[in-house]
Amino acid sequence: MKLDEIKREYEKLTKKYDLPNFEKLNSDFEVDKLEKETENILRSFRKLMMEKIVNSMTFLEMLVNPVNAPRMYLSYLRNMSIEDRKIIDDIYTALADLSLLSLDLEIDSNEKSEADLLKKGYEKWNSLKPGFRKILENMKKPNNNLNNLKKERSYFG
Repeated sequence: MKLDEIKREYEKLTKKYDLPNFEKLNSDFEVDKLEKETENILRSFRKLMMEKIVNSMTFLEMLVNPVNAPRMYLSYLRNMSIEDRKIIDDIYTALADLSLLSLDLEIDSNEKSEADLLKKGYEKWNSLKPGFRKILENMKKPNNNLNNLKKERSYFG
């Protein structure tokens, strides 16, 4: 299916179900990468949305349970604040709820339910962005006081 066809089909559904416009949805979930022919464009878009949501959940899971976390995150993980843990937990819980709703649609799918979840997922994702941004910003901040403290503690002579 060509991108113009996808946009035209989605535009019809946008009017019918009051969905976010294509550009906004595409900006967050890259729905323009839909490559196959589909009879149910909303279902395909939901699956692309869930791909990003599940990837985000996997990342958050790594922060909460850092058993095999890459070294680049260890400094942040050792010094993560209680506030950051709360934000991570809230984001994870919201994304998990969306993921479970999506699983329901894997069993019983219909156009209206797909549209409802697509709309809900888009709104929820955008409401979670500020918290996600805050976590990522905090990961990038060097914590000089803690690094100095570790240097002082590591010197035994």
